[in-house]
Amino acid sequence: MPVFRILTLTALLAIAGCSFAPFKTGATKGEAPAGSTPSEPGAGPVLTAPTEIEQPDAEPVIDTPPPSQLPRERPRSPPATLSPASRTLVTQAQAQRKKGDLPGATVSLERALRIEPRNPLLWLEMGRLRMDQHNYLQAENMGRKALSMSVGDDSTQSAAWRLIADSLRARDRNPEAEEAMDRARALAPR
Repeated sequence: MPVFRILTLTALLAIAGCSFAPFKTGATKGEAPAGSTPSEPGAGPVLTAPTEIEQPDAEPVIDTPPPSQLPRERPRSPPATLSPASRTLVTQAQAQRKKGDLPGATVSLERALRIEPRNPLLWLEMGRLRMDQHNYLQAENMGRKALSMSVGDDSTQSAAWRLIADSLRARDRNPEAEEAMDRARALAPR
């Protein structure tokens, strides 16, 4: 029990010590404080409470950023293309879709995605397959994934927005589908 009291007392003293403001001496180094002489008994520096908090010099506010920091136009990237192996698998998947072999088409596209997982064209193709399978939410997600991977490629982004619009329309979310189609039209190559 005595240890607990000592710890409590130590904590209270530490807290109390933190609550006092720092003091300045009234005299500078080597000077006697005003109103006292060094020969007086008990004379020493006079402590005064700080009257002003010193602030670092504020930097001037710049209204306009320098030209090097202005936002630049988004760089254009070349249209996405498929590698020969992926192109073969996509052609195979499209033939399987026409025959009604949707599970076989899924397997072919998944193989292509293992080869080129960052190719937005493959995600668009997988999204179209999901539309055929009536899995409209996944089709929208595939379109959004293709959209995020095709920054700067307007034709691929336009195709992704069309896929998203078709998915939304299939779920009777017509106002959102119309907004997506407007975006697709705005990005469509002219």
